[in-house]
Amino acid sequence: MERGKVKKKEKGKEPEKEKIRGRGKEEKDKRKEEKGNEKGKEEEKEKEKEQFKGKEEKEKENNSVLAKPLLELPEKNNHILVLGLDGAGKTSVLHSLALNRVQHSKAPTQGFNEVCISTEDSQMDFLEIGGSEPFRSYWETYMSRGILLIFVVDSADHNRLPEAKKHLHRLIETNPIIPLVVFANKQDLKSAYHITDIHEALALSEVGNDRKMFLFGTQVTENGSEIPSTMQDAKDLIAHLAAGMQ
Repeated sequence: MERGKVKKKEKGKEPEKEKIRGRGKEEKDKRKEEKGNEKGKEEEKEKEKEQFKGKEEKEKENNSVLAKPLLELPEKNNHILVLGLDGAGKTSVLHSLALNRVQHSKAPTQGFNEVCISTEDSQMDFLEIGGSEPFRSYWETYMSRGILLIFVVDSADHNRLPEAKKHLHRLIETNPIIPLVVFANKQDLKSAYHITDIHEALALSEVGNDRKMFLFGTQVTENGSEIPSTMQDAKDLIAHLAAGMQ
């Protein structure tokens, strides 16, 4: 009889063991799920790191093309000079030409901005000199050492066009053979003068018969968009002119 009782008690414990096993399996599955989630999070983090790394590399690549402003005047003699009054948009135009995409620059150049642009056939070294009053004295100093002059004007700033004209004519007098490319910038603005009006306002017919002179209407609108076809044409022409002067 005693043995029968013992057997009954042992049978009664079986469901308890099953419950414990069930709990153990649940906990194991839970741990697996947690590990899976952790692994997924780690993979997401790695993905984010890769994306960030790609972004950083792209920024570095852009920075290698777009040089930081210089405080001292470079000593090279084969620069393409980029000049014009402050606020004309020289830096934005130059950086957009370098990247083939619109690149806005809000801060005015304080000093000298040197940018190198490589094409299939050659390498062009551009030197932008700040357009505010303290830096204009450097313009004439460097004219004798440049191979090409790009003069940028704000087409919508009518009141300053006479001032731009005065500086432009003073510059070209110091170097009677340097080719001239004028950018009538900000053509996207409603108040902008048409390039024929800019031609007249700057008296470009008086720059000299022996000088190569070209006038382009330019604009840098949506940041990151492709540069307009007129700017691409201007870039190709500049490359051609620079190759002929070196």
